[in-house]
Amino acid sequence: MKSITFLLIAIAACATVWFVSILKPVSTGAFVFFTTWLTFPYLFMSAALISLQRKGSASFHWYVVAVIVSAGGILFLADIIYWHPNAQGAIAVLMTPILQGGALAFLLPVVWWVSRNART
Repeated sequence: MKSITFLLIAIAACATVWFVSILKPVSTGAFVFFTTWLTFPYLFMSAALISLQRKGSASFHWYVVAVIVSAGGILFLADIIYWHPNAQGAIAVLMTPILQGGALAFLLPVVWWVSRNART
């Protein structure tokens, strides 16, 4: 599960970079900014999972949350860019990492509770 999760996170990060290139930023600096901002959640989740692995406390549930949040970010960007484009899409693209952080903040206590109760 570990390697599959990291592979899916990497695919989601690459898809995010591809979405940024589709948005055609006006400069290289804008491309770097958007890429850095939009891939931050994937880097954070990867670092958190590696840290949990080293401590020996990374359960199956943590990997599932990382995959859900990664897939949710890609689906949200696809919705904004392809399925329902509108004038507010630029703001929504910039909100994607914040929404992913909110999903993590919501799902992590739920996963902690589930993993704690699954052991008893």
